[in-house]
Amino acid sequence: MRFASGLLALLLLPLFVAAPARAADDIEIKSAYVNVRGGVFELNVRTIFPIDEQVRTALAAGATLNFDLQAQVEKKRNYWFDATLVDVILRRELSWNAVSSRFVLKDVDRNQQQSFATLEEAGAAAGAIQDWPVVVEPQLDQDATYEIRVRAGYSRGRLPSSLQALIFWADGWNRQSGWYAWILPR
Repeated sequence: MRFASGLLALLLLPLFVAAPARAADDIEIKSAYVNVRGGVFELNVRTIFPIDEQVRTALAAGATLNFDLQAQVEKKRNYWFDATLVDVILRRELSWNAVSSRFVLKDVDRNQQQSFATLEEAGAAAGAIQDWPVVVEPQLDQDATYEIRVRAGYSRGRLPSSLQALIFWADGWNRQSGWYAWILPR
C-alpha cells in the first residue's frame, strides 16, 4: 500500500509542479457592489473562477484549493498618498471528500461548510459573496471620499502527506484577478 501511494505521488508530481498555463486575468470579477444596512457596509461580489483539468486532478489527488477575496477601503487624499482604512481577506477552502463523493467548500473564518455534487457548483459558490461586512460608518470621515476595491484569487492549500515531501518548492498555483474598484457610496 505504501509503495502504491508513493507511485501515485510520483505520477501526479508533474501536475502539481508545472505552473498553470493561463493568464492571471482568467479569474474574473463579474460584479461587485456595496449595500449599507444599519451603518454597516456589506460587500456583494460575484467572481468566476476557471475550473480546468488541473484543478480537477489536484482535488482528486487530495489537495485543497484556497479561494480568496481581498477587499480594501482607501481614503482618497489630494496632496499625499491614499490611506488604507481596511484590508481584509475572506478565505474559502475547497476539497474533495472521497467518502461522500462530494466537493466540500469551507468558509474558514465563519467555520461553516457546504457540500456540492459537482465541481462547477462548488466553484460558483466559492465565487459568490453576499453581505460580507467590510467597514462601518463610524470608521469613515463624512467629508472624505473613499474607494473600495476587490480582487479574487486562488492558491493551492494543503496537500496529502505523500505529495508534501516531493513538491515543497513548487508554487505555480497562485493566481489573482485584477483589482475591481469604485467609489464607496454614502
